[in-house]
Amino acid sequence: MGKSNTFFPPIVEPGSPIQSSPIEEDDLHDMWSARRAIVFPEEKTIIAQYCVSHDFLVREGSNPATGIRKTVGSVLVNQGTTPNVVVREALEWIASNRDEGPFDITWYTPGALVPATLRAWRQEHPRMSSAAQLFLFPGRVDQQTDAVSGPEAVEFAHRLSRHFTYALLSSYSFDMATGTLYFHFSDEIDLQRACATAHAVSKFLFLDPSKFTIEGYPACALVDLLYTARVVTLYCVSSDMDGWIRASFDALCDRILSADPINGVDSGFSFDNKAVRLRIVGRGDSETKCLEHTGFLMQTVR
Repeated sequence: MGKSNTFFPPIVEPGSPIQSSPIEEDDLHDMWSARRAIVFPEEKTIIAQYCVSHDFLVREGSNPATGIRKTVGSVLVNQGTTPNVVVREALEWIASNRDEGPFDITWYTPGALVPATLRAWRQEHPRMSSAAQLFLFPGRVDQQTDAVSGPEAVEFAHRLSRHFTYALLSSYSFDMATGTLYFHFSDEIDLQRACATAHAVSKFLFLDPSKFTIEGYPACALVDLLYTARVVTLYCVSSDMDGWIRASFDALCDRILSADPINGVDSGFSFDNKAVRLRIVGRGDSETKCLEHTGFLMQTVR
């Protein structure tokens, strides 16, 4: 028999928004998320692997290579394709380091990519299913973005009282001068903003080389992410833009952070002293560059 050209996406949990109706393989590239998944795939994997090796479940101030990592966490994952790659790499790290567990991780997501990633991993590692627990957002799935949409999902996101361990975020583009996150579709803005501004101890914003521009609809800014977090880390991969990215990052942090707590704004978060980090992950002969600024959010930026 010849190979079928029909692709059946995996079924996840009962009641999941993902359906098992057939999709022609040639039609996959007509979907936005499928097209974005093939943009800089190598760079996305490089970023994800470094983040997992150096930040995932690492206790603040400890050595990721030798320190004992946390085994319990809750992770909010937005509907971008790069965060899904990070989830995949995090699960692979857990499988390779199972002796450090057992791990108890719950993944919260409005997207349809992460549930499929978690299910596939649970099937391969059934005895470690507690590391791949899933919390789905309600709403109708948009076929383009592979994520729920509509007012129900936005209201649900705003009503979440959980303070997460991590938030894994992405954007269509990112303005290094103002720290503004932009998205391609106008009807995804409210949900993207709600996820980005949820409370989390640490937030990670993943930026492949195509994202350092100003395109799309503005959703929120770096200060909004930082307002409900202790640490925000920007991740990108080394390129000929490294010098410009570093200079722009330093200027942005100088504009939004103050060393004097008197000038700072009370965010209502338990950690008032913030940290903004930049990881430019090296490849080839280039070394990874890590920058950090600490301080208090300036009152003038809120």
